Amino acid sequence: MTSEPGQDKILLMLNYAICEISGKQYKVMPGQVLEVALQKGSGQDIETNVLLLSEDDKLKIGQPYLKEKFALKRVEDGKGKKIRVAKFHAKANYRRTIGYRSKVTKVIWAVKK
Repeated sequence: MTSEPGQDKILLMLNYAICEISGKQYKVMPGQVLEVALQKGSGQDIETNVLLLSEDDKLKIGQPYLKEKFALKRVEDGKGKKIRVAKFHAKANYRRTIGYRSKVTKVIWAVKK
């Protein structure tokens, strides 16, 4: 399998960070909206610990965290995708369906230049 020259360099120069939010790790990219578990406090930016940072072909790895902290901008609070759970017992005429929608906060990493 051949690749075009310079294609590998484009993939390495991709800016992203691995952040810890509420005990879970998320891959955050500039300008990408990310759904995380509901964060208390309205209208505030969310400060996160950074585990790994990749920018301009340089990779920084924390042990366990880097000194930098990111402030993710809160876009909105809402509900996530619906999960449907169905119970069924054969030959007993038993059927139950319940649904659940978790509360989420949408955040974005706005990089200042």
